[in-house]
Formats: sequence, structure tokens, C-alpha cells
Amino acid sequence: MPRQSRQSLRAFALALALMAPGARCARAATVTIPLTIDYETLTAALKHQLYVGPGGRADFWNGADACQYLYGTYPRFFQRSGTLEFETSADLSLGIGVGGNCVAPVGWSGLIDVDLQGYIGGDLVIRFRATDLNLYKPDHEKSLLVGRGFDLIKGNLIPRLETFSYDLRPALDQLRTLAQMAAAPDAAATISHALAGLRPLPAVVPEADSLRVTLELAVPTTAPTPTVSSAPLSQADLAAWQTTLDNWDAFMVFAIEQMGGTVADPAVRQQLLDVLLDGRYRLVAALSQPQPRSGPDPVRLLFLDEWSRFRDIVRSAAAQGLLKDRALEFLSFISAGDALFALDQAAPALGLRISADDLRRLARVMAPQFTADPLAFSYDEDPALQKMFGVMPPLETPGPLALPSAPAEPRTPTATATPQSHSDLEVPSWWGAAPADAAEASLTTQLYNLGMTLKGVVVNAGNVVDYKRAIQSLLNLAATYVLGQSDPSPAIRQPYLLIVKSAAWQESCWRQFVRRDGRVRFLESSSGDIGLMQVNKHIWRGFYSLPRLEWDIVYNASAGDQILKRLMDSEIARNAGRAQSAAVARSVYAAYNGGPAAHDRWRRAHETSLERQIDQAFWQKYQAVRAGQSFDILDCATHWSTTPGH
Repeated sequence: MPRQSRQSLRAFALALALMAPGARCARAATVTIPLTIDYETLTAALKHQLYVGPGGRADFWNGADACQYLYGTYPRFFQRSGTLEFETSADLSLGIGVGGNCVAPVGWSGLIDVDLQGYIGGDLVIRFRATDLNLYKPDHEKSLLVGRGFDLIKGNLIPRLETFSYDLRPALDQLRTLAQMAAAPDAAATISHALAGLRPLPAVVPEADSLRVTLELAVPTTAPTPTVSSAPLSQADLAAWQTTLDNWDAFMVFAIEQMGGTVADPAVRQQLLDVLLDGRYRLVAALSQPQPRSGPDPVRLLFLDEWSRFRDIVRSAAAQGLLKDRALEFLSFISAGDALFALDQAAPALGLRISADDLRRLARVMAPQFTADPLAFSYDEDPALQKMFGVMPPLETPGPLALPSAPAEPRTPTATATPQSHSDLEVPSWWGAAPADAAEASLTTQLYNLGMTLKGVVVNAGNVVDYKRAIQSLLNLAATYVLGQSDPSPAIRQPYLLIVKSAAWQESCWRQFVRRDGRVRFLESSSGDIGLMQVNKHIWRGFYSLPRLEWDIVYNASAGDQILKRLMDSEIARNAGRAQSAAVARSVYAAYNGGPAAHDRWRRAHETSLERQIDQAFWQKYQAVRAGQSFDILDCATHWSTTPGH
């Protein structure tokens, strides 16, 4: 392993879980910090020190010829009954080479298990001493090997194992660097002085998934206290808030794309998608309700939950061997991220705060070869994200988009043409009457025709009957098209069509366009939900075209239907196909409204009042649609902005 890689490993792989939720800051200005080193990281470090032979083999002993050897493969660390255990597969041969053949070989293959005790020396290096050794057959039954064979194993493996060390010094240096980067200008000197005295206590404690070392840090009693203001946030404050959340979202997309690009396992990718979407739902909530200066840091809140979930996915994938030759990069990334979060947790005592540069530096740990800005933020479609999570391109109405003549809103792409005014649009005379050859027209052709007809049309008292008929046809056809991309059973088709119509009623009152100040505009909620299906531009950033969601009703319907179908498939799989259609419908909409983690919120006793109102309103609409009942679009539209959830 090149020296630079070893330094990178040691610098980051050990710097984890610092000042995490278990950190304790006493009035006496002493902070004790639990530092954890997960066993996957420890195993990866061992491999790079000892298991460097062909195929990841460790050559512990070689005799006079090729018939005499002891080597190990597949090492791992774990805890059993409070003791740190090291286990490796091993092969021993004591044959004699004659004429290219091994004569009278004495061989053994099995598992070597060593009890270890970790300790920290004065040089800040974790080392290990062996306290017991046992041999097992491959099936973990006790194996007996006496005489020279046992002596060779004990005399060669144990000394090599005890040369393995885990150096804390680069990690502590890295922490000091991160701390200086995250420090406010008036706190830099205080932080530097405090971290100079950071030291580990001697004990190394094996826990279920990791080793725990306790660090001790003396914090001056005069540590800076953050300034608290109850004044309303200024425009500059709001812009900074937006930028902070955008940076976090871009960072998570970067991390998830790196992980998903390495691991093709569908279950892992589904977990990654759930983490991304749940985090974005929380991001939207934070954007719509900015906290006062004295409130909680949104990055800290997002980091606490979403980072923990992402960390668990990475560690689980590492344990399954899914990360392959990128295991060290990912484990080092997780370690450094835990350290960064831990430093942020110490902010009340030291004045630390996660910055965009911290996130960029952390991203480089995962992908040192990545040259672009890992925090680059855009509403453009992201082909890598679409491919990774199997998002098919929705149908698009042919022809140019209709865009407003006024300047685009902040952060909205502007690379599309300027539209003509739609203030005088009329409903075509043939609207509502099927063309003579409609039976022969393809499903997509019918959708394209409806899209062209509905482009820029705002429902009003004069066109409501024909409008409602056309929208209902659009919803039926778009849902049928999305269903046609898979092979759903009849038991899925009918509930799905009901969910689509009910969700569109709940979300938009079946509207794509509205009139604002005499101009036709796309329907948009205060939280960035767009159009007929109210596809949120923040949550589905990168998955779909924002201009198309805004101005193409066919595209908007297809995108929303895709999302509902994905959530429905997940719900059915979660219940092994045994859930009732009504329960599936309620869970699918709850997830559509609140994120994958909210799928069963309607069952929970602690559901918030607002969530209960939203879920109950959808359920009433679903029952009405199932019973064939209609609704008043104009009355629904009148009350839309005051309806819970909008």
C-alpha cells in the first residue's frame, strides 16, 4: 500500500464518532468524547498492513520450499462475551518437495481464533496483545492440531498479529485541521488551545460493532457563547439558510451517487433512495419554516438522522463485501463524517460549525479522484441519479414548452423559450367529443392530443364540464401508460387508478394552470409543489425536468404517477402482497405526502394534527372516487390555498 494511502486511511478511518450524542460537557470544562472504531474499518486497516499477498492473502510462514507454508485469508474482528476476537481462515502445509511434488504432506485448513486485548501506548498508537488462541474446523467445530503444526501457527501468526497497530496521531491532527476550518474567527485560538491537549485514556473497550476509546478534552471556562437574537431573519439570513440546506442536499446526492454507483444491489439502492427522499422531505419542511437565529441548526438536525442512516447502509454493505476495492474510501468517509458531526455537536462549548468547505473536504475522502464541485447545486436532470434508481423519462407533449414572458423565478432554469400569452385561450369546440378514429389511436397519441389541448388552459365556470372530462381522461390514460411499463396484476390496477385520481384531487383539485395577475401560470404551492400532481421541485430535484413539470401537463401527470407506482410497489412488497387495497392506498398517499418513512403514519397514535387532517382528507376523497362520486373543481380550487398541506 502506498504511503499516501496509508496516511489517508489512518487520518480518517479512526476519526469517527467524536463528540457524538454520547459526548458529555461538564461545568468543570472537561469534555469526554467516545471515539469508536468499527470492526469493518479495523479489518480493512489490518488487510492493508498484513494481508498483502496474492488474492488478499497473508503469508505468515514459508519453509524451505513451496510445500511448506502457513497463510491466512478473510480476516475479521468482532466481539464475543466482552472480548475482542480476531478470526482468519488459514491453510498450513508441512510437505516435502521432491521432483516438483509434495511428498508426505501434513496439512490443515480451518479457522484460527485469537482473543485480543487492545491498549494505547504513550505514542498514541493502539496495539493488541494476544491472550488466547483456538483452532476450529471450517464449520466452527473445535479442531485439534498438536506438535509442530500448532507451534508454527502460534509462533508465526501471533507475533505478526501483534505488529498490527492503529495510529491515533494522524487522526488527532486531522481533527485539529477540521476544527480550525469549522471555527468562527473569534473562536479559532480557543479551539486550537483546547485541541492541543486532546488525549486518549488508556482503556480500549470492545463493543458490539466497534472498539471504543475515550478521549478527554479540556475546554476553557471562557469558551465563546454563540450570540442569540430573536429578531426576524433578514433576506440575507434567509438566503444563507437556503444555501446551507442546498449544500447539505448536494452533499448527500454526491455521497449517494458514489455509493449507488459502486453497489448495484437493488435492496441497497432502495435504502439509499429512501434516505435521500426522507431527507429532502425534511429539507422542504425546513425551507418552508425557517428557524430564528436562536433555533436549531438545520444542518445538525439533518446530519443527525440522515447521516446515521447512510452510515448504517455503508457499514452493512462493507460487512457484506459489496464495496469491493472502494471499502477503505467509503469507511474512511464515514469515519471522517462522524468526526465532522461530532465537532459540530461540540459547538455550544467551542463555537464550531459545519461549513460548505468542511463538506467539500469530506467528499474528497470518499472520491479523491472527483474533480468537480461535490456541492454543485442544480435543478437540471441528473442522468446518473435517474439511471441509478430506475426513473424512466415521463411522456412529453410534443412541441415547445409554454413559459411565462416575465423573468423566471430565482433558481429556475432559463434555457427554454419565452411563451406567448395564454390569457385568451379558449377550449376547442371538439373538446369532450372523441375523434372518430379514437378507438384506433394509440394511448400515447391520445395523451399527446390531450396535452396540446390542455396547454395553458385554466378551468373556469365556462369550461368546467369539458375540462373535467378531459382531465379525467388524462388521468386514466397517464396511469394506464405508467402501469404498462410493468406487468401489474388486476388486483393492483384498479386501486392504483383510484389512488391517482384521489391524489390529483387532493393535491391540485385537478389543475395544472391558474391565472395570476392576468397571466396564466403553473400551479405551485408555497413549498414548491408543482402542477397537477404537485411534484415537489426540491424533493425530486435531478429526477425530473423542472420546466416540463411546470408547463407540460402530460409530463407532470406521468411523473406523479411514476412516483405513486413506485411507492405502491414498495408498500405491496413490504406487506408481501397481503395488505388490503384500502390500507395500501392510505400508506401510498402518506408516503407521497410525507416521504417513505411516513408510509404508516396514518396508523400511528402520535400522528400530528396536520398530518391527520391531510391523511383523513385523502381517505375521504379515495372513498368518494371508489364510489363513483364527482366533486366541484371550482369550489375545491377556491379553498385550495387554505387546505392543510398547501
